[in-house]
Amino acid sequence: MGGTYPLAVNGTLIIPTRRPDLNATVVAGNLAQCKPVISSNTTTFPGQYPVAAVDSSNGTAWQPSLPAASFMVVDLEEQLSLSGVHINWGDTPARSFEVGVGNDSTTFTSVLSMDVQISAPYNATLLAEVELLLGNITNAQFNATGR
Repeated sequence: MGGTYPLAVNGTLIIPTRRPDLNATVVAGNLAQCKPVISSNTTTFPGQYPVAAVDSSNGTAWQPSLPAASFMVVDLEEQLSLSGVHINWGDTPARSFEVGVGNDSTTFTSVLSMDVQISAPYNATLLAEVELLLGNITNAQFNATGR
């Protein structure tokens, strides 16, 4: 949960978290939360697996360890009306991204392509604080139907 938490020298800090399977979506209307994910880049940093992209936790992230272009497919498991995308990039945002929509896991139509604007640049003065931040956020709108 977002916020600032005090931590005394040699103290213990317990930060509250939540289980997405017991709560509503963190982002209202999130159709991708906890859905199956396939990634093109199977080499990831330890603990930063593709499923972390849809688990709605700010404490996890999908981060391929290779600098090559990567993609992921999120299967919404049924055809739905889609109105946009919300991406929490964390500390290492992409330079650009594209959203493709389709009715299966192999054929897609591009509905959005854009460069990423940094919304949370590095701030050295915040380095000493224990605070959960959303990180770099991209919100973009489009209208499409797909799985």
